Amino acid sequence: MTSKSKHLTWLTALAVAILFDQLIWEKPAGINILIIVILALVAGGLPFWMDKINIPITSYLLLIPILTFTTLTVFRSEPYTNLINGAVMLFSLILLVIALRNGLWPKFRLRTHIEQFIKFLLFELPGGLFFFIKTRGTDQDKVVVEASEAGETPDETPVNPGKKQPFRSQLNPYLRGLALALPIIILLAALLAAADPIFEDRLLGFLGGFSFENLGETLFRIFYILILTYILLGAVYFALVESKKITRTTLEEGDPKPFLGNIEATIVLVAVNLLFLVFVILQLNYLFGGGENISAAGYTYAEYARRGFFELLAVALISLGLFYALSLFTKRESKAQRLRFSVLGLLLVALVGIILASAYTRLRLYELAYGFTTLRTLAHIAMIFVGLLLAVAAVLEITQRMDRAAFALIIALFAFGLTVNLLNVDAFIVRQNVARILNPTPETADTPLDTGYLFTLSYDAIPPLVDTYTNPQTPNALRDDLGGVLACRLATMDEDREAPWTSYHHARTRGKNILQSLSDDLADYPTFFNDGGVFVEVNGEMRNCYGYPDTYDMPID
Repeated sequence: MTSKSKHLTWLTALAVAILFDQLIWEKPAGINILIIVILALVAGGLPFWMDKINIPITSYLLLIPILTFTTLTVFRSEPYTNLINGAVMLFSLILLVIALRNGLWPKFRLRTHIEQFIKFLLFELPGGLFFFIKTRGTDQDKVVVEASEAGETPDETPVNPGKKQPFRSQLNPYLRGLALALPIIILLAALLAAADPIFEDRLLGFLGGFSFENLGETLFRIFYILILTYILLGAVYFALVESKKITRTTLEEGDPKPFLGNIEATIVLVAVNLLFLVFVILQLNYLFGGGENISAAGYTYAEYARRGFFELLAVALISLGLFYALSLFTKRESKAQRLRFSVLGLLLVALVGIILASAYTRLRLYELAYGFTTLRTLAHIAMIFVGLLLAVAAVLEITQRMDRAAFALIIALFAFGLTVNLLNVDAFIVRQNVARILNPTPETADTPLDTGYLFTLSYDAIPPLVDTYTNPQTPNALRDDLGGVLACRLATMDEDREAPWTSYHHARTRGKNILQSLSDDLADYPTFFNDGGVFVEVNGEMRNCYGYPDTYDMPID
């Protein structure tokens, strides 16, 4: 790393941290998240582009999920969806840092991912210091870095020891000293000003009115700006030095050697398969056999469905991990051993698939009885992807390519995130729960619409709520229920009138505009506030917006 790129990198990192504070502090999330991520990518890539360090095309491919899932946070306001978006984006960012100079992330084993992620987190502690210490700012820094990668001690003798250094090089230590001293001086001056009013008056006069009223907030913001700068520089160091150490050879040499005997693995697979087989037989008799069998066992459909779908999903995930571990660590020296293991493994996959189908059916029964929620919807999607991973595991076992399981998991993670966003979870919940009311079944005929839950949904739910409310074919009773929900949302809508353009959020802006356009129609459902919460009047009946059975203690005129 040359002096020019090094100094420009840490200055850019500091600027990104300051901009993060200016764009995020006490401002609604929106397009500012995308701006920050783009700026961080530019700041991190600056030394590589300036020093013309080669970056493989496969590393650039990781920019696709990073920018895609960051952009999606602007178009979705449902919290769990954006939590998934943020997690996938952060995972992709860390993977980019780990694989930047090697480009081998599609060939990483699961073990490699775990080791490198742990190594990255540990390196973030000293990484910022390593950036300044181990990437010296001289014209021969590229040689220094390459030598450190090879484990050698570079020759630090200047190329022209007798030549006088240029004025800019002589000035650099002073600039670095001032940059280090400035935050320390600000911190100490703020503490002294808070401790002594006379010193504060003099300092305020000198600074022309700068206020120390929010001293705690100021100190905290300075602190996290410096921490963010340090983290970004640590990531740059890891990408510059540590990511180069991963090669095809190191990946192959790091493959675990099988150590578990074939008999031991066979016993484990047979025992688990027998357990699952007994469970599957019961499921075929009671769950898939119809409601009569469940009632005969003393359970209602809802009682039976309520239990177990998350536990069954956990069983499927544990079984998938067990199969992967046994496949890697089991000795299979003869053809008969390989065949026996594959048959038992594929039987395990098939039985787990039936267990997943049982979990899916249980969850579907529960939704028919009580409606859709965010967690139930996400669980549904997760079950489908676990089932797909089981099928992929079977194919990898048959083709003897279980080493590609980590790549399959990454693709599944990206696909899961995209599916959640394309489904639009809150809009899906509105459509499904309204459909239960419009098309009742014997199980749902007596269950009312949970308007309290609809009120708690994000702005993603506003368009489908309004579409049903304004549809002339919607029954009056349902229309009034939805009108009450929309009136509650309009009454509790945060204004954000002073939010800057950097906080623009498509779903939030669209939802607010739609609600405001219906303000005249929603006047038929007046809302009230008191200590008990928010209430709405629907056809002379006072309802709690949150759906609680609280009563409103004021008479209706």
